[in-house]
Amino acid sequence: MGDGNNPLVTYAAKNSTAGKASPDATSQHSKSEKPLYQLGQRIVTTSTSKDKLTVKCSGGISAAVGDIKATKEVTFTVQQSSDGQTSVSVDPFQF
Repeated sequence: MGDGNNPLVTYAAKNSTAGKASPDATSQHSKSEKPLYQLGQRIVTTSTSKDKLTVKCSGGISAAVGDIKATKEVTFTVQQSSDGQTSVSVDPFQF
């Protein structure tokens, strides 16, 4: 099952580096293939908490479905709790 309701996949289809995909092709890709997500190689730390347990970063994330691919800059937070568990959250962004 695909990821057809995912806004990042829809963004990738609309802003594809492979050229504009037809609405039918976009719909078919979204339903028949799972998207591949990849973080960019360059991630920048934008802030660090005083206790060094929370880091805010920014970097590119790519979404690809078949030959449809797009990249968007995102801001995310990585936090380590006192028990050693790590969580990552992505700040909301507009497509």
